[in-house]
Amino acid sequence: MSSESEMRRPEVSAGMAAARDRGVRLGRPPAPLPPSATRAAELRGEGLSLAAIAAALNAEQVPTPSGKGQWAKSSVKYVLDRHDAAQGSV
Repeated sequence: MSSESEMRRPEVSAGMAAARDRGVRLGRPPAPLPPSATRAAELRGEGLSLAAIAAALNAEQVPTPSGKGQWAKSSVKYVLDRHDAAQGSV
């Protein structure tokens, strides 16, 4: 199924597909790695679970990447995955 933009501007869609094939990253650049990622990685190194890391970050009042709300297992996993990816690319 074609999207509306493909039907209106096939040359644009073809150009974007060619760029993706060349390995060009399209879209908004990723947000910078939050400083809390280092602390979360330290806690993981101590053998803590994702839930325990979230609890520790909340107890230490470490801000979440968005600066809102509290840490949850899923947000800790997201930050640790990004931290690991950044470490692998260095």
